[in-house]
Amino acid sequence: MPLVELISTQKTKAELLDLLEGFLTSELGKNILHAKDKSGFIANRIGVFSIAACIHHSKRLKLDFDTVDALTGTKLKRPKSATFRTADLVGLDILKNVLQQFSKVAKNSSKNNSENNHWNKYFAQPDWLLELIEQNSLGEKTKCGLYKKENGEICVYRPENQRYSSADYKINSAVKAIFAKNMSNWIAEFRANPHPQAQFLYSIIKDTCLYSAYQLQNIADSTRDIDWALHWGFGWEVGIFELWQANGVADSLALFLADEPDEPAATPDWLKSITNFYTDSGAYNPNKNTHSPHSDHPIYQRQIYRPLLLGEAQTQLGRTIFENESVRCFCENDGFAILSFKTKLNTLNLEVIKSIKTAVSLAEKDFKALIIWQKDAPFCAGANLYEIIAAAKLGMIEGQNLLTKAKKKAWQIAKPKLPSVKDLQPITEVLEQLQQALMALKYCRIPTIAAVEGLALGGGCELLLHCNRRVAHAESYIGLVEAGVGLLPAGGGCKEMARRAAQSKNIFPTLAKYFEQIAMGKVSESAVAAREMGYLQAEDLIISQRLELLYFAKQQADLMSQANYRPEAQNQSFKVAGTTAKANMLAQITNMRAGEFISKYDEFIAEKIADVLCGGDLEPNTQVDSKYLLDLEKRHFVELLKQQKTQERIEFMLKKHKPLRN
Repeated sequence: MPLVELISTQKTKAELLDLLEGFLTSELGKNILHAKDKSGFIANRIGVFSIAACIHHSKRLKLDFDTVDALTGTKLKRPKSATFRTADLVGLDILKNVLQQFSKVAKNSSKNNSENNHWNKYFAQPDWLLELIEQNSLGEKTKCGLYKKENGEICVYRPENQRYSSADYKINSAVKAIFAKNMSNWIAEFRANPHPQAQFLYSIIKDTCLYSAYQLQNIADSTRDIDWALHWGFGWEVGIFELWQANGVADSLALFLADEPDEPAATPDWLKSITNFYTDSGAYNPNKNTHSPHSDHPIYQRQIYRPLLLGEAQTQLGRTIFENESVRCFCENDGFAILSFKTKLNTLNLEVIKSIKTAVSLAEKDFKALIIWQKDAPFCAGANLYEIIAAAKLGMIEGQNLLTKAKKKAWQIAKPKLPSVKDLQPITEVLEQLQQALMALKYCRIPTIAAVEGLALGGGCELLLHCNRRVAHAESYIGLVEAGVGLLPAGGGCKEMARRAAQSKNIFPTLAKYFEQIAMGKVSESAVAAREMGYLQAEDLIISQRLELLYFAKQQADLMSQANYRPEAQNQSFKVAGTTAKANMLAQITNMRAGEFISKYDEFIAEKIADVLCGGDLEPNTQVDSKYLLDLEKRHFVELLKQQKTQERIEFMLKKHKPLRN
C-alpha cells in the first residue's frame, strides 16, 4: 500500500512535517495525505464505511457474499478482492473490532444527531460475523472465513444453514449491461433498475457519497484527500467523488435526496451549492469554500507527471515528435526524446519495433538522449504472443506465399472477435527487425535510458538490456521468460547475457547462473534481485518512488551527456564458453530431467538455450561478435516455434494466463 497519512497536533512543527513528507515520498516511495486527528483518519473512515454499507444492504436485499463480491470488485472499478474477500484477507476479528470502534464513534458524536440515527446502524455487527469468529474462522490466516477452499474449489459461507457451498459469482444480465456503459450513467440507471443487484449498487454508492460528503470537513481538507485515500489505501480505481462528479453532482444529489429514506442522511450545506468537486483550479475545499491546488512541497517537482483525478486539469505529455497507433514519441523542450508505448501491457508488436528504430534515428539527429518510459506500468510484458501463434498457424514462420492473403482472410472470418491479422508479417522478418531495433538502441550515438516499472518480461527484458543505462522502480519484475511458452530469447537476450558473462572474472559460474534463470523462466522479485540476476548492472539506479522515474531517467541521461558519452564499438567481439561449458550445462539438464524437475520438452528447450549461450559448437574462449549469437538465437527460435508443443504452450498462455508444462 503506498498510502501514508500524516497527522499533526497543535504542537507539531511544520518544518518537521515537510521533512518527513519528503523522506516518505522519495526514499520510501509512499504517497502522502495530511489527515486530521479523528478516529479512522481518512482512508479507514471512508473505506470501512463502504464495507459496512455493503454488509447492511446485502442483508436488506438478501444478496449472498459471492454475489456482492462479483458486484463490488473490478466491475465497480474496485479491487478484485471486492468486499467480503477483502474482509477475509484483513481478518474477521479485525473487522469486528473496527466496526465496533466506528459504532462507538457514531454513538458518542454530539455534533449532529442525524449521524447517530442514520449512520450508526450500518456499523452493527452481523450475526454471521460473530458466528464465524466463535468458530475461529477468521479468514485467510486460519484458511477459513467467509471463503475457504474444499478440494481445490472456492466455497462460500451460507449464513442461512451455516455451511459452505460452491461460490457463484453470477451478475444479472441487465446489471452487466449497465456496467458495460460509461460510468457517467451508473447512478441513474442503477436507481431505475428494480433488480436487487442494481438496487444494492445504487444504495452503496449513494450512502458512500453522502457519508463522504458529511465527513469531509471533519477528517480532511478537500475531496482530493478522500479520493486518493481510496485509491492508495483501498485500491479503488475511481474515488467516490470522482464517480459522483462523472454522474453529475447536482443531478445525483437530487436523486439521493428524493429517495426519502427512513431517516434522512446529514447533508452538509456546502454540498447543495457545489457544481463540481474538481475543476482546473483544483479540488473543492469546504472549509475555505474554494478549489485548492496541489501541494507545492518541493519534493513533488520530481514527479514530472503527477497523477490526477477525473475532473482535474489534464496535461498533455510534452510536444509530439511522432505518433502512431502503438507508440508516442515526445519531448519537453529539454533536449530529451521520450518514447512511450500504447499497446496492451506495452507489448512489442511490429509497429512498436519499427518505431524504436525511428525514435533512435530521430533522437540521434536532434536530442541529447532517448528515454523509454511508460506513463503506466508495466514497462513491457514482452512480445505479442497472439501475433506469434497466428503467424505460426498461418504458415508464416519463415515466409509467405500466394495463399497467405486468403489464409489471413479465412482466419479473420473464423475469429472475428480477435485482432486483425491483415498486417501480419513472417516471424523471421519480425525477429530481424527486433534484433536491428535493439542493436540500434545499444549502439545509439546518444545515451539510451530505460525507465523501468513493473513487469519487464521476455522482449521487455531484452529491451532494457540493450539500453545504455536503466533506472528501475524497486518493484520491478524482470526476466527472460520465453521458455515458459516453449521458446528462447531471440531479440538478443541470450546474446547479451553471454556477453555480460564474458566480462566476469570467471565466465562459467556466471554463465551457468544465467542459463538456469533463462531455462527456468525465472523472474526477479524486485529490482534489487534483478541486479543480482545480472539484468540490472551496478551503475543502474534503483528508486523507491515510481512517480520519480522520468525525473531520474533525465538526470542519468544528462550526466551521461555531460560526460560526452560514446557507445562501444559495434564490431567488438567477446569470448564464448564453448563446448566444454555446454557439456556441463547438458549434464545439469539431464540430472534435472532424471529428478523429474522438468519435462522432456523443457529439456529440449533448455538444450537450445545452452547452445546459444555457449556459442554453439565452438571451442572455449573463441571470439565471436554479436551477430553470430543473434543468428543462433533466431535459428533456434524458429526451430522451436515449428514444434507442436511450443504452439500448445503459447495458446495455453493466451487462454489461461499461466504456463503449460507439456
